[in-house]
Amino acid sequence: MTARRRAQGGALAASIAMASVAQAGVWGTEPVVGVSADYSTNPALLATSGTSETHAAFTLDAPTTYQGDELKLSAIPQFRLSNSRGYSTVDSDYARFNLRAEFDTELSSWVASVGADQDSSLARDYLTNGSAGVRRDTGTADLNWDHHLTERWEFAVDANAQRSRYGAPVGAATLTDNRYVSVNPQLSWTQSERSRFTLAFGAGRYDALNGTSESRSAYAQLGYAGSLTELWSLTAQAGYTKALNNATVQQLEPVITANGILLVPVDKSVASTKTGGSYSVVLTRSGNRLTASLQASQQLQPTGFAYLTRQYTYELHLNYAETQRLSFDADVQQHSYHVPAIVSAGSATTNVANASLSASYQLTPAWTATMSGSYVTERYGSPAVAVHSAGVSLALTRHFSWAQLP
Repeated sequence: MTARRRAQGGALAASIAMASVAQAGVWGTEPVVGVSADYSTNPALLATSGTSETHAAFTLDAPTTYQGDELKLSAIPQFRLSNSRGYSTVDSDYARFNLRAEFDTELSSWVASVGADQDSSLARDYLTNGSAGVRRDTGTADLNWDHHLTERWEFAVDANAQRSRYGAPVGAATLTDNRYVSVNPQLSWTQSERSRFTLAFGAGRYDALNGTSESRSAYAQLGYAGSLTELWSLTAQAGYTKALNNATVQQLEPVITANGILLVPVDKSVASTKTGGSYSVVLTRSGNRLTASLQASQQLQPTGFAYLTRQYTYELHLNYAETQRLSFDADVQQHSYHVPAIVSAGSATTNVANASLSASYQLTPAWTATMSGSYVTERYGSPAVAVHSAGVSLALTRHFSWAQLP
């Protein structure tokens, strides 16, 4: 038998095996279709007045899942289509698609995921390229392996990669097309049903796609996760990080020529080292009617600047179910981005605070109406520039649910 025939036979056998596995599971999809009307006083976060806008939008979330004995699959497309043009506002359109596969055995689990996002740079981080928000295209891939060594000891490794591209800047560019890859092993010990301790290490590399800058980073962290009471739980990690930064810049240097001494731009390599602590603390309350979480973290993150950014995040999230139909949700966040300077020892800081409050009422088992309000304020630059925006939104969504049994 030739190698080609063996390969074809193997592919056919694999297809039959996957088909037989798929027939033993359950396929389901739960799409949510919605329409909304949005008003914002300054959706582009511009340092000018008279920038309010009103938009109408159509949204679609269509998660589709397969649940088998060992294999789990999911596809999650998300779209927003509105009368908003371009990607310069917090209400810009987006298109996101994520695939995930999980395979479980008695002692191990494998999880692989890939994703592609197209949205605005203002969507999650409230960052501008130059003086305005721009289109952002992001691709991600992640592979995780988790293995139980014993009843108490567990080992896991996570490898991930992402690539981001930004639209043309308005003015001088402040964001950089980049890629980031990292590997993160973790060893955990389960002390009891209520508590677990972890030891984690990791290393990553962040590169500008044009080759002008890079950051090589590493970290070590100790962690704890456990239940404090029946309602309260705590997850905490703390450790140390180090980043080696390098950039290529042009400097004018005198050169002796036949016409005299001229200043000529010459490429120079500039290196720096940034060290510091890292931590993440999440306190959670899970009740029948009230759920709450309080989070504080300090981490190195790939946010689109020349180097990895030290990001400080603080968040308080509350959800209260008044009845089975009526619920309220509140969220307050503070983000601080500390971006290392390329040719000096200092750093530039951008501070963003945002708050939101919403009320949802389930009109029928399938229809839900939601009214929400939000406020965003951002402070950046030297001298400091402060911008802010307030908004309200009214949304109506229809939930569907279909499942196909084997």
